[in-house]
Amino acid sequence: MRVITLDKSTYATIPGGVSVSTKKLKMMRPDLYGLKGLVNIWGWYEKRHIKEHLLYGATEPAIVMSKKPFVVAAYTEDIDCVALLKFPDEYAEMYNLDIKSRLISINTYGAEQTFQDDILPGQNCDNTWTSFSQYIVDFLTDDIDVLISHKEQMDNDLWEYVYNLVLEYQVRHPNTWRDGRPYFAAISAL
Repeated sequence: MRVITLDKSTYATIPGGVSVSTKKLKMMRPDLYGLKGLVNIWGWYEKRHIKEHLLYGATEPAIVMSKKPFVVAAYTEDIDCVALLKFPDEYAEMYNLDIKSRLISINTYGAEQTFQDDILPGQNCDNTWTSFSQYIVDFLTDDIDVLISHKEQMDNDLWEYVYNLVLEYQVRHPNTWRDGRPYFAAISAL
């Protein structure tokens, strides 16, 4: 597939390599389909971007932090930080998830002048990127075997590290989360 929406000068060490489930995307972003989708002039571009994001973005851990509200933390090694994402509460039951359930985030990055307001760069930040867009791929693909493989490649200590980063984040920014839907997840919560 030819890349149209992403920066072709960078690449992920461990790309997501998963396809988009039309059924799951339609459930999360109904505005991209049907009559709404026809009048959404950016709809084609957004669907294309989501497809490229899942194929070529960086695979990172994500973890369930709360069921009501249903909040997932997505981690990025490059900035050494988390972003909290809010999803409909019914997703926790639909996907049979509990607090600390392990998910996969596929991230892409941006380099603006300053960090996004809701990003707290960690001590291991490589200062390449100042923003990131995180898609919780478990909610967007049916490529379960690939997801399992990605999760198995991540060390248990990393999952615990992410969980502890979120606890620190919540002290500084309580009840602060991004809209977890694809495309909106790139927008700072602050």
